[in-house]
This record gives sequence, structure tokens and C-alpha cells, in this order.
Amino acid sequence: MADPHEPEPQRGPFRFGPYTLARRIGAGGMGEVYLARENSPRRACVVKKVLPRLMENKQFLGRFRDEARVVVHLQHPNIARVYAMGEVEGQLYLSMEYVQGKTLSRLAHRMRQRGKLMPLGILLHIGKRLCEGLAYAHDAKDGAGQPLHLVHRDLSPANICLSYDGELKIIDFGASQSTLKEQQTAPRVVIGNLTYMSPEQARKKFVDRRADVYSAGVVLWELASWKALPQKGDPLERWRRAAYPKWDPPSSVRSGLPLALDTLLMRALAVEPGDRFPDAAALGAELARLKEKLAPGIGDADVARLMREAFAEEKAQEDAVLAELLEQEPSRALTEQAISARLAPPTALAFEHSGLDAPEDYVPGEDPSGASPAVKPPPLRRNETREARVSFGLDVENDPTVGMVEARRPQLVRAIEDEEEDPVPAVETGETDWRWRGWVAVGLFVGACALGFGVVWLLAHS
Repeated sequence: MADPHEPEPQRGPFRFGPYTLARRIGAGGMGEVYLARENSPRRACVVKKVLPRLMENKQFLGRFRDEARVVVHLQHPNIARVYAMGEVEGQLYLSMEYVQGKTLSRLAHRMRQRGKLMPLGILLHIGKRLCEGLAYAHDAKDGAGQPLHLVHRDLSPANICLSYDGELKIIDFGASQSTLKEQQTAPRVVIGNLTYMSPEQARKKFVDRRADVYSAGVVLWELASWKALPQKGDPLERWRRAAYPKWDPPSSVRSGLPLALDTLLMRALAVEPGDRFPDAAALGAELARLKEKLAPGIGDADVARLMREAFAEEKAQEDAVLAELLEQEPSRALTEQAISARLAPPTALAFEHSGLDAPEDYVPGEDPSGASPAVKPPPLRRNETREARVSFGLDVENDPTVGMVEARRPQLVRAIEDEEEDPVPAVETGETDWRWRGWVAVGLFVGACALGFGVVWLLAHS
């Protein structure tokens, strides 16, 4: 059934400025997403055409131009490129790198489906590459050599992509904070994924590069413990947990992890920014040192092998589509049947983020002991907060000035951020699994004893 909020798709392929738009992949909150080919240089890319109604919103236009002044400076192997942000025939667009791969969240889910653990060496290598990309962004400068003071603010497994060649790409700095941006996020919108958000960001305080260190720590804690963190539930409760987090060492969840990894991650996850690693470079250096000690031979090739095993079918389908896209004029037949939201590259969701819309003066409060709130926040009814999709700091799905009211997440968002709803088999993750096995053993022992006593009683009375 067609979504009444999505614009009527324009059939491809067709020319759009310097691009050939081969197939509309879907529509997000801010516009239409196309699989495209840039004609010079000849390369696959993702083009997002901004909805015409958003061009009437001065706030959106200001933030769009702010972003264009920032992302053009980011050129690093571990950051997905934004090739261009401009206008064609009166329509705003973004052109982004086609990253052939999947998000880290999709990989983790697929592995859990198959009952596999994330290898420690792969985890440490992913962490090292992630920190290399963050460290570059944190130190990035503008054309005049002035620091951008860039902070990502929405780092999560859904914004970290692994290509089939084993490359790690941070795929979205669209929620980033920078001194070059004249218009920042509206105060009432808490932008970012609450599960991975730093405490200071959740409390609406000033954030710097150490907020990204914390988020990287959460991502690595989840991979190390192999315990999937909750992504759904009461937004107020999740917001409170983000503002006042409590972490246990990952080895308390998954046995066999080195104590050095516990120490490293617990420092990255310190509630107070001053107790964390000072920046991503420092965290990355410790991860590299630990990797050299525990898994010196692990590299991009091992990540590539893992990705190709996990997504063999998807990779084959994408290879066929990209081959036609780049080698000849794309036919409607192939692009119509082969490109679907499930095969959409992760960059298709760039510049669209989760967020929490709440009263501007509200911040959750909690006593340091966790017993009861010490700082009483103003009374808040649950209908005063709601989760939102945010583009360039603007709630594009529910803002009345935009004219869109979306009761559910767009299909493209669900396809890229969520995996199939298949049951996840049990995986050995440490104490929890051994405790379960222990109870099974006790049950079998008691049953055997009862059976033995029964046999003896029957023999005695026969």
C-alpha cells in the first residue's frame, strides 16, 4: 500500500544535473532517495532530492547551507564522503558516496541470528578504525585553516558502516555540532539515539569531542558483552537512563574477556567527561595497543571475510546492479526489480536522525544513589514528549510549518535500521549462559535421582 505522505516517484532512469538517477530507493523525512551515477567522474552514488515544501522553510534552508559548509571539508577513509550539496533546477539535493556494505547494527543482528559471537580481534580492529575517523573529524579545519570543533553527537551502530571490502565508514555527520554552523538544533529537540548518547548531551549541557568518545565506548561495550542494548520502550525512561547511566564491566556479561578491555571501556564510559579519554585519538591508541597484544594479525581483510559470509546474497545482488549502473545505460527492468529498500546503501539515511521532542526546560533528574530524584524536574505528562525524525535539526515529519504528519517511521528507515524480526538464538556470552546451563544440569540431576529412587522402590515392592 502506498504511503500517502511520500511523493509520487518519478520513474528512472533520468538526468538530474550531472547525475543519472537510475531508481528511486525510497523516501525519508526530508525527501526522495535515488540510486544514481555521477557521470564525471563515473561512479555510483546516492542522491537525495529535498522535498520542495522544505525549500519554503527558512530554518531548514539555513541549516542545509550550514551543513554544506562543514561536510565538504571531511575527506577521510573512515568517513563516508558527501560529494556535493547544491541545487539543480531550483531543487536542493545531496550527493553521497555509495558505501557497498551494511551498518554495524545489521551485522551484529545477522550474527546473533546465526548464533555467532563477535570475535575479539574484529571488535578491537573496528574500534581502532572508528577512532581514526572520529579523531580526523575532531581535528578537521575549514578552508582558512580554522578548527571546526566538530562533534558527531549521534554515533551508533546504525551510523557505522562496514563495506564488503572491510572498510569502516562513519556514515553521517548530519547531526554534528560545529562552530561553522550558524543555526544549531532547536533547544526542545534532544537529537541523537538515546541508547548511545553521552550523559552531558542527555542533560542538555555543552558537549565536546569527549561525548563521541563516550558513544564509541557504548558501541564497543555492546560488541564486547554481546548483549543487545534496548532500542525501544518508554522514551522518558530511556532518556533518564541516558542522563544517569550505570555500566558494569563487559566481562560480567560475557566471560573470557581480558581485564584490560574492561578497564579501557569503563574509562571511555565514565559519566564525567573529565574522567574519560581526552579524545578519540587517545582511545584509539589504547585499542591499537591492546589489539597488537591480543590479535596482531587482524585487519580489514578479516572484516571483509566476515561481511561477505554474513551478507553473501545481498552482495551478489548489489554487484549485479552496480555493474549495470556503471558499465552501460541502466535499464528500467533491472533497476525496478533489483533495487529495493532492503538493498539500499546505508548512506540513504544520511542527514536523518532520531530525536526526542520535549519541553525546552525539561531535563530528567535523578539522585546519584539512584534511590529517588534529587533534582525535581518540572511536571511532565507523557504526551508532552515524542520520538521524532530530525533532518538538519528540524523535525521534518511533524513540524506544522513543513506540513507533514507521519504516524510511523518511513519504510526506508525501517529497512536500513532494522533487521528481520527473526528470533535470535542463544549465544554463549558468559555468566548468563553458564547460569542457564547450570540450572539445566541441576534439573537433569534431580530428575535422574527421582527416576533412580522410583526404580529402587518398585524393585523393593515387587
